[in-house]
Amino acid sequence: MIYLIFTSAGFEQTKIELLADKAGLWINRDVLSEPQIDTLKVADIDVQFLPELIKASDEKGVLRAIEHVEQYSADAELLVEYV
Repeated sequence: MIYLIFTSAGFEQTKIELLADKAGLWINRDVLSEPQIDTLKVADIDVQFLPELIKASDEKGVLRAIEHVEQYSADAELLVEYV
């Protein structure tokens, strides 16, 4: 399972499930603090950053992000934040 998250609110809503699933995480670079990143890495969560800032309400941007993530993990189930 991979979580594709764009906002702090989206991260907070999925954090418990993310940790329980030991899922991978793709996220906008500006969402997490360094301590949050360190905590996720200690919990064995693979944290990856999107190559561009994506707004969760930007449908075309979300589609670009999905395509990008699928290049690296095409077989994984993807949970996408969308508002």
